[in-house]
Amino acid sequence: MIKKLLGMIVAVMIVVFVAIAVYFTLNTVANPAMKPVLTADRVEPLVKPTTSLRRENKYNACGDVEVYYRGPATEDLIGLDEKRLQMKYPRQDGWAITVHSDELVITRQIDGLCGMHNEYRHLGIHEGYLAVYQGPLGYDDILLRLETSIDVNLLPEPFLEKLHRADAFEVLSPDEKLDLQNTLEFTDEQSLNVLLENFDEYRG
Repeated sequence: MIKKLLGMIVAVMIVVFVAIAVYFTLNTVANPAMKPVLTADRVEPLVKPTTSLRRENKYNACGDVEVYYRGPATEDLIGLDEKRLQMKYPRQDGWAITVHSDELVITRQIDGLCGMHNEYRHLGIHEGYLAVYQGPLGYDDILLRLETSIDVNLLPEPFLEKLHRADAFEVLSPDEKLDLQNTLEFTDEQSLNVLLENFDEYRG
């Protein structure tokens, strides 16, 4: 009888030891978002099996948004509340989490241009020369080259006036912006080169 009782005590101690070990491991080693939740901290999960999910990249340079996933919430997110989502997708790393009705939107802010606008080119004036920039009008961060062989003072006056107005692109009216885009903005390098080939008469 005593032997049987000792066996039961040992078995109980083993179960308690294993439970403590599992809790300690999850609480110190695992991803913070996977830590066990104490009963007092338990809150309603934000992501449920019925939640829709949209993942997207937002490019700060051009403002475009590319959606690369739209569908049901993935298993790694189901059951997480807002706090654990923020831990999984930290704001300081460029993540933003929003909820629209029953749709969870996870957005990553990316510096630079989207794939389409990365191919864009536009013209402007830099240090007195005709300049070729990467990206759409209004984004002058990447100067690709100067067309130093072209004398801007020989360019047609309406074209030259548009080049000067491009410096204040962001404050122009929508109609003025469209007018400049039709003249100074190109969807790719090849389209730009077609125009520049017609500028031979303005080369010094």
